[in-house]
Amino acid sequence: MLRKTASSVYAAFFSHASQDAAIVDQVARALRDNQLAIWVDASDIAFGGLLRQELQIAIQKSHTLVLFCSENALKSRWVMAEMFTAFHLNRFIIPYVLDATPLPQFLANSAYLSLKRDHVDIGTKLSRAISSAPGSANKPAPMLNSRTSLVESLVNGIGTAQIAVVQAITEDFQKAAEANTQVESALNSAKEMAPLDPMILNLSGYQCKNNYMFKYWDAIQAGRAPKDQLLLDGERYFFETLCADPLDPSALNGLGSILMFERELDAAEFFQRRAIEIVKKSGGNYEAAQHDLDLILYFKQNH
Repeated sequence: MLRKTASSVYAAFFSHASQDAAIVDQVARALRDNQLAIWVDASDIAFGGLLRQELQIAIQKSHTLVLFCSENALKSRWVMAEMFTAFHLNRFIIPYVLDATPLPQFLANSAYLSLKRDHVDIGTKLSRAISSAPGSANKPAPMLNSRTSLVESLVNGIGTAQIAVVQAITEDFQKAAEANTQVESALNSAKEMAPLDPMILNLSGYQCKNNYMFKYWDAIQAGRAPKDQLLLDGERYFFETLCADPLDPSALNGLGSILMFERELDAAEFFQRRAIEIVKKSGGNYEAAQHDLDLILYFKQNH
């Protein structure tokens, strides 16, 4: 019997890339034949808002999220946003592996279904997995991170310098812009030493945001911040960090700030609130995330 959470309406929320829609539809039909209510998201196909309120509610009302994991899915910003939303709403994620693409690191210890291995009678197998899923989020796989003292020193210095650059932007724009160029040079050196280090990925995301701010400062001040690849690159860096540690408050804050510039305000608010909650649980006060959240709420109110 399905052990629903108090707010469950759907047995599962299906998150997938548009390229995998045919397979997902087949699986959805099989589960519906087993009398399970399924929400199949089509945001990637329809190019809707990244995490509009309707989707947040649907994930919250689902017992589990089934992640149809493929190369396309893990490149999809919609799938990434849904996966981390489910995790932060304390929903269990069931991976259904469609190709040879490795699972996100934090799901590495999770049991999974496979198209190659479990395609026969997948409806019964997935129904059983959904019905027996825990009523809480997956326990993230432990991080095994070894950082040299040199990289540690660079990380600390770059992080401090990035904050200083942003604080100086209104005092002397040209001087701050020159300092930002120097910070980027230092970051590039650090990326060569440890390209997959979660903190390096985090700093790379913040650097994309800072570069965007310098590139479009006048437009931002006028409330006309444009779309740009820098925002998508920054978003991707933060998603990669969260794939290693979904509870990293700095990555959640950075992602929220990027989404604010992209005018994805529902998603931005969600991730900023989670960053604040995580830091608060450890006895801290995340002032930067609270400032960003206040901006997001102001924009939503005046949208």
